[in-house]
Amino acid sequence: MSVVRAAALLLACLGLQVGLVRLAPTSPRYVDFLVLPVLWYGIRSSQRSAMLVGCAGGLLRDAWFSAGVLGLNGFTKTFLGWVLGGLGARVDLNSGGTRLVVAAAFSVSQSALDLGLRRLLDRVTTSPDPVEWAVRAVTAGLLVAVGFPILDRVMGTAAGRSAR
Repeated sequence: MSVVRAAALLLACLGLQVGLVRLAPTSPRYVDFLVLPVLWYGIRSSQRSAMLVGCAGGLLRDAWFSAGVLGLNGFTKTFLGWVLGGLGARVDLNSGGTRLVVAAAFSVSQSALDLGLRRLLDRVTTSPDPVEWAVRAVTAGLLVAVGFPILDRVMGTAAGRSAR
């Protein structure tokens, strides 16, 4: 994992997220650009890389967009990056359909983990909204479908070659 590449990718996704929030202030409920680096490194790289990028991306999201518990997104993205990195090291997740399913499952898992951790910390939570979770899952899948070919081009990964 190149630290400079990971940092550049995280900053680019943060810039996209900030720009989207300026256009649509309620968009962070449904779209999370900082999931893209975690999914990229989880599917294409090592478990350690996915964890580190997940931690950095989650903490960036917490610092810029969350008013609640600082570090909650950092923990959830770190944990799910660890799970995805372990799964990606054992199973090939690089096909287009598999990426969509992984992104949707990642989004739903992140929402469920976030809800559970908030309840564990005695934070006031509302009942989960399945429509909101479904919209998040679909947007994460679409983000991966659009973002991964762009990342393939920018990060210099050929279609037939893995970034491992």
